[in-house]
Amino acid sequence: MYQFVLSILYLSLVGLFVICWFTLRKWSSKLHAYLFFSCVVNLEYNAAYVLQLTARDQNAYMSAFKIGYLGRVWIGMSLFLFTVELCNAYFPKILKTVMGLTHAIIYVCILEIEYNDLYYNYMEFVVDGDFPRLIHTGGPLYYVQTALNLFYAVAGLYYITRAFIREKAPVAKKRYMIMMIAIFTVATSYVLYFFKLIDLAKKFDVMIFGFAISNALMLVAIIKYKMLDARAAARNYVVDELSEGIIVVDAGERISYYNKPAQRLFPVLANKGLIAEHSEDVVKAIREAIDKGTPIRMNDRIYTPKANHLIEDGVSVGTLYALGDDTEQYRYMNELRKQRQIADNANEAKSHFLANMSHEIRTPINAILGMDEMILRTSREKEVVEFAEDIQASGRTLLTLINDILDFSKVEEGKLEIIPVSYEPGVMVNDLVNMIRERAKEKGLAVKIEFNRNIPRLLKGDEIRIKQCALNLLTNAVKYTKEGSISLKVDCSAPEDGYIYLKFVIADTGIGIKPEDMENLFSPFMRIDEEKIRNIEGSGLGISITKGLLELMGSRLEVESTYGEGSVFSFSVRQEVLNGEASGDYDVRMDPGEGKKREYKELFHAPDARILVVDDIRMNILVFTKLLRNSQMQIDTASSGPEAIKMAAGRPYDIIFIDHLMPEMDGIETLKHMKEAEGGDRPVYIALTANAISGAREMYLDAGFADYVSKPVEGEKLEKLIMSYLPPEKLLDTHISL
Repeated sequence: MYQFVLSILYLSLVGLFVICWFTLRKWSSKLHAYLFFSCVVNLEYNAAYVLQLTARDQNAYMSAFKIGYLGRVWIGMSLFLFTVELCNAYFPKILKTVMGLTHAIIYVCILEIEYNDLYYNYMEFVVDGDFPRLIHTGGPLYYVQTALNLFYAVAGLYYITRAFIREKAPVAKKRYMIMMIAIFTVATSYVLYFFKLIDLAKKFDVMIFGFAISNALMLVAIIKYKMLDARAAARNYVVDELSEGIIVVDAGERISYYNKPAQRLFPVLANKGLIAEHSEDVVKAIREAIDKGTPIRMNDRIYTPKANHLIEDGVSVGTLYALGDDTEQYRYMNELRKQRQIADNANEAKSHFLANMSHEIRTPINAILGMDEMILRTSREKEVVEFAEDIQASGRTLLTLINDILDFSKVEEGKLEIIPVSYEPGVMVNDLVNMIRERAKEKGLAVKIEFNRNIPRLLKGDEIRIKQCALNLLTNAVKYTKEGSISLKVDCSAPEDGYIYLKFVIADTGIGIKPEDMENLFSPFMRIDEEKIRNIEGSGLGISITKGLLELMGSRLEVESTYGEGSVFSFSVRQEVLNGEASGDYDVRMDPGEGKKREYKELFHAPDARILVVDDIRMNILVFTKLLRNSQMQIDTASSGPEAIKMAAGRPYDIIFIDHLMPEMDGIETLKHMKEAEGGDRPVYIALTANAISGAREMYLDAGFADYVSKPVEGEKLEKLIMSYLPPEKLLDTHISL
């Protein structure tokens, strides 16, 4: 029996060495630390017990006894802590500290066991056959140690049994089963030894057998069932190092796993004893965030939760909640919002600038062109008329440049609308030719027109914008062609589902475009081949505006060019066919008096009509009244909002023109006060403005104006507008029908 016991001890030592080697080799977590601690104290106790069994006198035995207890005191505690960690269970740190201090005190008393009776109050060294041993009776610390060891055994069995019941994975379940048997074996051997239930327990410490069997079972769990598998440990490590918080709940909504980021997000998880108590609150907070689509904010971090159902064999076994750390993304989005706000503010500032520029520049142009119109109407001197016509041409050119900038602003901001109307393509082409022919004639260029007579007579589309695109290209063709010709070809595709593609091709024999300049052709404010065109007027926006307009109409501008020979620009727009009858032969309708100064004749007389003009700039009022003086209307003027309000309250007006940008009280505020004081006769309110940026029309209509007149005011257009709003009975001697 003696040799058998020694053999068991030697085998146990070998097994413990193997476990220590495996533990050190795979070390990656706290679990390995507790296992290594348990193996070391077991190894120390087994080695010392060999010395006890081979001792033949009391001194040698007591020395080995004290060395052995350096391990034995900690065996139960180390195995218990390993079990708790293996089961991912909670055990208070304070209790761990108290137990550690208790065992340390017990060992200090054992070192002085001959001089105190705290651990043994009686002991006697005897040799029973081949087994040397101490006959003893326990002191108070002996029973404390015994109670602790029994607690470790019972608590360890509880934790491992609970983990075994909850575990679903077959391999993990087997690991728990083996550890359950190992702990039960240690507990059984301890009971046998303490109560001396068998004869062998009276001669030597039978717990050695329990430890040996336990070590063998742990080896099986480690080697066969990968209890310390490095890959599993690595996976746990990786999960802990994720920026995402991971919380796993079982089918009963109890938290069964979480990683370190989740613990930082929900500090209550750090106290495992409170998990069960607060599990419902944690899961509820996550679910509410998912349902509301809102992030969870904690410790200056922002987490976005997502739920993933865990399915095994078609059955839901729980839910994995992933809480992504989106702090940087939210900060990035906030920064984007700030930058967008800055951009919006800059865009708004640009809009204000354009509005002011439109107002400030159009106001003097209004005066120049208005007064020039009065010279053309009244002067009979040929030289004066020629000077006035030159002033008018230059003023129109300046106005075109300003309109280009404003149109570009509208396209850039996406506020320019495409408004389809019915129109005759033949009439539109006639208008284009009439507008471009004189410019071409001045440069000695031939104008070639090719119009497909089969184009439907009536189409629906934005005639104004199509005409603007074609006119921009024709104007450029004239500007950049010194000699030769320009041509306009208008064609269409076969009708399909009530629609055709109306195609425009504008060609010239001008300077052409270099291949390397093609990529800059559509860039706003950029003029290519600057050396050759520096004396040619223009804003550099025409092509860019045309491109933007065509894109709004679902089309694109095609360009072909040979440097030094000429260019061809083309585009096609989809148009609805309202009347499929052919347009017929192309025929340019010319003004009968073209080339000669047209004699002015007012469009109507209305001596009973009364209008009020409100403007803070004297020259604007002067231009307005001079343009309408032959209409015989009664025209009153006011230079401010308050003055206009008093005048409107004192007499009835058919139409009131109100300037928008006035000091003290602007036009919109003036309109509001006038409407509040309206009596029985309600006049028509029309905005008088130099503001021609995008959204101006909508702004004035929304404010309550019936219409608006943009400066510079054109006499004929103004008369037509007034005719459309005056009562018919007040219109006399009209020369046009509305």
